[in-house]
Amino acid sequence: MNDPVPAAVSDNETPDQQGVATMSWLSLSQHRSRRLWWLAPAAAAPLIAAGCGGMSSSSTGSSGGSANHSTGSSAPVSARSTGQGTVLVDSAGRALYSPAGETTMHLMCNSAACTAIWPVATASGSVPSSVPGASGKLGTLHRPDGKTQLTYDGHPLYRFSSDPGAGKVTGDGTQDSFGGTKLTWHVIRLSGKPASSPSSPSSGGNGYNY
Repeated sequence: MNDPVPAAVSDNETPDQQGVATMSWLSLSQHRSRRLWWLAPAAAAPLIAAGCGGMSSSSTGSSGGSANHSTGSSAPVSARSTGQGTVLVDSAGRALYSPAGETTMHLMCNSAACTAIWPVATASGSVPSSVPGASGKLGTLHRPDGKTQLTYDGHPLYRFSSDPGAGKVTGDGTQDSFGGTKLTWHVIRLSGKPASSPSSPSSGGNGYNY
């Protein structure tokens, strides 16, 4: 904005008239100077706000990035050393079993009576294909009852309801029968000594007939 140009003073004007003109010009200049002084902070305010907004966005983005990379879920299957050797266990540390002869294409423990004693080891979310310390491959299968079951090298995995807790293996070698289908259960052992002999109803060990 151009500064105001003082009005020309005529030679015919009296000194009083010239003084009035000069004072009017000075008054106008001071008034416009005061306007510019008030406008300067207002014009700078958006720039300051923009700078603060940019810093806030950067900080938020940094926090959000850290949160997006955070993990904390436990592995669904891992290797654990037990009194029966190193075996596969679930995320709670309970030993995992599979009956001899059962595959993903041929389910043998498929009744409610069987899965009540041998609960299905279920999967939730994505499952890694390998287990540290094990050479086999993890996988999943969709059972007729709608559950997603963990598998190891193509063998469906189960827990044993009579195992007393994490790291305990009491079902290895158990023989039972459900609906005329005979099953012999084996813990998924990675290394170590297997059970000395299978248990069965006739031998007084763990065994079930339904």
